Amino acid sequence: MRGGNNVRTPTVYEGNCSTVLYALQPKGAPGQQQQDGGGSTSTFWTQAAQLTFEGLNLGLIIALAALGLSLIYGTTGLTNFAHGELVTLGAILAYAFNIGFGLHLIPAAVIAVIVAGVLGYFQDRLFWGQLRRRGTGTIAMMIISIGVALFLRYVFLIFFGGQTEAYAQYTAQPGIEVGPISAAPKNFVAMGIELAVLIIVGIALLRTRTGKAARAVADNPALAASSGINVDRVIRIIWTFGGAIAALAGIMLGLSQNLKYTMGQDVLLLIFAGVTLGGLGTAFGALVGSLVVGLFIQVSTLWVPPELKSVGALAVLIIVLLVRPQGILGRRERIG
Repeated sequence: MRGGNNVRTPTVYEGNCSTVLYALQPKGAPGQQQQDGGGSTSTFWTQAAQLTFEGLNLGLIIALAALGLSLIYGTTGLTNFAHGELVTLGAILAYAFNIGFGLHLIPAAVIAVIVAGVLGYFQDRLFWGQLRRRGTGTIAMMIISIGVALFLRYVFLIFFGGQTEAYAQYTAQPGIEVGPISAAPKNFVAMGIELAVLIIVGIALLRTRTGKAARAVADNPALAASSGINVDRVIRIIWTFGGAIAALAGIMLGLSQNLKYTMGQDVLLLIFAGVTLGGLGTAFGALVGSLVVGLFIQVSTLWVPPELKSVGALAVLIIVLLVRPQGILGRRERIG
């Protein structure tokens, strides 16, 4: 298998699955395309438009997952490394209701999001809330979250298996052309749902009493408690919505690619990149940072091999944080 100067010789053993990335090129030899002049330029901009669309799709999925992570960090100070497993949980729950119980994917997804939200509530009430009452430090809780992530990952492996699966509906759809963009109808619908959820959550944070209380707890938990806000109740609500939104992100990720027990782990680094780039603890920063990460990952494949696309996004993260350590929408804080 050869792509430019990049040569790969994959080895596949009997009974094992192997994933191989193919660098696809437009029809015709590369030398002929370069001689086409205007045709080469047109092909470049067509690819750029297609990759921009795919980057927005990926960025919105990352933003859904990053929003819950950012809200949890803002209200509790916990850097939750098990958040990727909440993404996987949503995808697997929807798969269980869809394939195991024979429900259509839409009601299966709704039930999965509700169940994930309930599990998020009890996760804080029975586990993280108990650790906070005992005065466990944020560093210790972060290390515990790594253990929780490993535990959940192998639970998924036991019950789901190491194979790759797909939902019963919307797996293979013919693409539709919208200008230079070609995509399956499910991608447009998914992006609409993701945008709607992000807008609704943003309005809720700005306009509702619970949203204002959540922002008050994120700013200063002690002052919020002294003003009559039930901090524990607000945190549990955040965990509930964080788990539900992460589950929705997992379902959308499962629609755009196949399901596997490590799918949340695979995007966790991108989720952290989006949250950190936008500003830790800021919901709108998580949205902006995730969109930047998603766009850069996809568009960068115009110049770099696809297997290196995540490296470029992390390089942008490092450069931005060197210039603006608090992130794009983060605020400067005094230390000491």
